[in-house]
Amino acid sequence: MKVWTLAGKFVQTLREDGLRTIFRKALARIKPPLAQDSFDLRHGTDTGGLEPLWKFHIRSPNKSLGFCYQPTEEQELVDAVNFLHEDLQAFTFVDLGCGKGRALLVASNLGFEQLIGVEFARELAGIAKANLEKMRIANASVIQSDAADFHFPDIDTVVFLNNPFGREVMRKVVANLRTIRAGRLYVIYRVPMCPDAFDGSDFLGRFGSLPGKSHVLIWRKVERSG
Repeated sequence: MKVWTLAGKFVQTLREDGLRTIFRKALARIKPPLAQDSFDLRHGTDTGGLEPLWKFHIRSPNKSLGFCYQPTEEQELVDAVNFLHEDLQAFTFVDLGCGKGRALLVASNLGFEQLIGVEFARELAGIAKANLEKMRIANASVIQSDAADFHFPDIDTVVFLNNPFGREVMRKVVANLRTIRAGRLYVIYRVPMCPDAFDGSDFLGRFGSLPGKSHVLIWRKVERSG
């Protein structure tokens, strides 16, 4: 192909896609495929890998405030939930920024009454739904929505966050959590970049950190005197 033809094609692509899109497509082509991790190998699911949000269709003003998807470590979540010492049959598990749904799959074996994943990236929400169907988990659902707009049900709830977004969205989440009238509420926050959003609330208190895992903090709803 002649040089002038190649140059013409590049200029046309630049006009249609923009320089950033061209760069991203180039990275996608040279990036080696990630090996399937042990969880996915055991279950035949697709929950692994680091997924930057620029790859996905996201219709939200908070798109730039979200962090990349990364899978939850299975045993870490199991230990964190067991650390609560609660009968989970009356609890709902809510994963904010659920991504591909790894945490939902893990939590499905822990005895929760129902499970809810909230994810604003259309493609990730679709993968999470497919994973739930693959494992035939009937008491779980995935809601394609911005976590800042999610209204929690008025039932005993365990909220899980795997460092999904920054402080601005987290403050809105805390405000929404405050409206839950149920008596029992726990928040499990992995890699807590914004712990002050919870520490500064008037209805949550530190329950502790997972033993040996200081990057997993837990809060619970407390009754304030007066």
